Amino acid sequence: MSNDDDSEEPYVYSSKPGVSTMYAAVERVLAARPDWISASSASSFDLLIAERWAIPHARLGRDGFGGTPSRVPMTNHARGSKAITVKGLMVKSLRALCETVQGADVADFLPETYLVTPGEASDAAERAALLRTPREDDECWICKPTGGAHGVGIEICRDARDALRRVDATRRPSETEEKHAFTSAAETPEARPRSASSGPGATTKPAVKPPLKRTRVPLRPRPPPAWLVQRYVSNPMLVDGRKFDIRAFALVTHDLRAFWCEDWIARTCSERFCMRDVSNRAAHISNHCVQERSANFGVFEEGNEMFAAAFRNRLRRERGDDAGARLYESVVAQMRRAAAQTIRCVVNAMGGGDAYDAFQVLGYDFMPDEKGKVWLLEVNGSPAAAERMTPTVAEDIVELAVDAKFPPRGGGRGEKGAVASGRWVELDLACA
Repeated sequence: MSNDDDSEEPYVYSSKPGVSTMYAAVERVLAARPDWISASSASSFDLLIAERWAIPHARLGRDGFGGTPSRVPMTNHARGSKAITVKGLMVKSLRALCETVQGADVADFLPETYLVTPGEASDAAERAALLRTPREDDECWICKPTGGAHGVGIEICRDARDALRRVDATRRPSETEEKHAFTSAAETPEARPRSASSGPGATTKPAVKPPLKRTRVPLRPRPPPAWLVQRYVSNPMLVDGRKFDIRAFALVTHDLRAFWCEDWIARTCSERFCMRDVSNRAAHISNHCVQERSANFGVFEEGNEMFAAAFRNRLRRERGDDAGARLYESVVAQMRRAAAQTIRCVVNAMGGGDAYDAFQVLGYDFMPDEKGKVWLLEVNGSPAAAERMTPTVAEDIVELAVDAKFPPRGGGRGEKGAVASGRWVELDLACA
């Protein structure tokens, strides 16, 4: 909804510590604007900037928390977005969408994927389907914890059975097992009284019992973490023999419009790609947190990053102007379509409701293969952009998401704006 308040009072934003670099840049944009001030009180604001786990969604707009009598507050994370920003939920959401949309097939843009819970029998159908998959040349499976980030916990396995073994090895004790560990600690030999001496007539002195080895017993059962077991893209498109993925951005505004950022980043690996050695993480996992450990990080591209324009020019040099341009446009079109499909899954749950409004930046990770097919890997709910592009992206987010609800007093950027410049295009969710 638009803001119809004609008051000259400045808008108020509040922020919580620890926001991502992108949202920290958004805060700097607002701080430089004359029509925005930082909140002097944590309970009175028009806009709350925080990480998703730090936003009190249930309190927003209620009991005087946020907003004013004439303005509904807004925050930078939508509750409903977790249906695509948690890896396992994203798979379920896309499967559900494709069951209801004629001609839609999740296999069009998502690698063959199975949801597996360590040591659980409830996913027997997923396990059976995984084990039935036909063997392929250079077959590999990549195992990812659904709540993981920064490349932590990722395993690459040569076959499906090995993948299941790796996942099951991460199983943690159940609540019953933890309780048993707690109660049985007192029955260990160390906890029993010991005789001061042995033999006939020996006196027994009470031994001092060591403290019990306490194991935490959860008050409520915790669901075991699920994993994605996903067919590894064994024929990726390469840059000078090195693998890369693409980090792209979309923005969902409070009025449920979706925008795609044309300026994305190809994140390159530091080592040459080789399917014979999947243990070399610097050749197979392009996440910066992994690549920074390589001695070759930053040797080929600054920060192991190649921007969209540079990527397009490389394709045109390597494949010829026409073929390179066509391949580039095909890659972009596939990424846009996958972004629109995922947003369509959850857009109706992303507005916030009557009590508050919400917008959110989504970070998409894609992997193009050598045939030009683009695969969606995951969606990030609090993505970071390259340091060189963050200020511009932050300006655009404020224009598209914040100004749309809180119109600037004195005008916006006009023809220098995000859409007019060509940096962002609106996605048509109806045709996704």
